[in-house]
Amino acid sequence: MFKTKKGRTKSMISDYSKIPPIIYESAGTDRSDDYNNSNDSVYLKRKLDYYEKILLEKELQLRIVRDELELLKKNMNHK
Repeated sequence: MFKTKKGRTKSMISDYSKIPPIIYESAGTDRSDDYNNSNDSVYLKRKLDYYEKILLEKELQLRIVRDELELLKKNMNHK
């Protein structure tokens, strides 16, 4: 019924600079790349960046699904 692919899915976000600020705000992350704190290791910075990108992608997917749900509700109410 549903087409599924096994393995790791590719990111639906190809350019993180084009993400609207509202997505960053609702995900609770900061858009700035202010990682110049010398107390952090390079590994932790990369890991944090990786998880922030995953969080932003999930937040964007959630927003898309919510918008689709609202559209479906409106269409059902008009019929």
